[in-house]
Amino acid sequence: MDWEKVLSRLSVPGITLLLAGVVLCTQATRLCRFVLRDRGERAVFPVKIVGLVMALLGAMILLDVFPGL
Repeated sequence: MDWEKVLSRLSVPGITLLLAGVVLCTQATRLCRFVLRDRGERAVFPVKIVGLVMALLGAMILLDVFPGL
């Protein structure tokens, strides 16, 4: 298998969105506590939803659902 061809077809925005979404989903509690201090507990669920949407969008870009990105 020619790995150079496989890696050349991967999209940088897709990988970036996918990884950022995964980090937001998995580390939402820590990030909200760090950024928002006392009000962090209320923002955990919306941050997880945003991370999920970002991860799904990144996966769709990587799967060429949107050609040209």
